[in-house]
Amino acid sequence: MLGLGLVKGLKTTLRAFFSKPVTIIYPYKKVKIADRGQGLIRLRMTQLNPPVFKCTGCGVCAANCPQHCITVKKKEDQRQPEIYTVNYGMCMFCRICIDVCPFNALEQTQEHEFIGESRDAFIKTKEELMMNTVFLEEKESTD
Repeated sequence: MLGLGLVKGLKTTLRAFFSKPVTIIYPYKKVKIADRGQGLIRLRMTQLNPPVFKCTGCGVCAANCPQHCITVKKKEDQRQPEIYTVNYGMCMFCRICIDVCPFNALEQTQEHEFIGESRDAFIKTKEELMMNTVFLEEKESTD
């Protein structure tokens, strides 16, 4: 029959036209991010006031980062990093830095809305990366 393809196409179009839309209005309604969603990387804290980072500045995270977006520098006589920066403009959120950290000092959060006016806005220092809560490790009991 001539025009059968046209009828099938119109049927599909009309079905889509009268169905409920799946698009959400983003800034006003937000989609829940999965628990394993990959967001911004944060530094864990052992004390908030004065700030004490769990990071010792060993640099294993920076050495293993495939994008080389982490910079870690520390003085020999200190236990905290003097400089710790993450360039989120280069980061691909692969979690390698979190997995290789021997001190469990990094955490990937659910924060995913991150905008900036320039490239420099994506470079965050250790003060901007610190978490607002203290990280307490669970002690394993040997019963």
